[in-house]
Amino acid sequence: MRKKRAYKSRKPGGGRKKLKPEYDARKNLKEQMESAVALYDSEMSLQAIGEELGLNPIKVRKLLITAGVYESEVAEKVQATFQELLIEARKY
Repeated sequence: MRKKRAYKSRKPGGGRKKLKPEYDARKNLKEQMESAVALYDSEMSLQAIGEELGLNPIKVRKLLITAGVYESEVAEKVQATFQELLIEARKY
């Protein structure tokens, strides 16, 4: 007969290690948003801001809309829809 192995407890903190433990998506988004807003306030175009930050101008516009700085008819609709979704999410 086979001999049973003794139980070996796991080490704490086990599991898959993070590839980038210092990565923080919220922090990165906040930094990008602040940079885009600062450049937009200095009268730069979306194209110029995109080149400066290494982003697509559409992404720059998205960041500015999220920050509440960029104003257009579409931006107002996006903000209104976003607010409605937040209210719906809070109900659950």
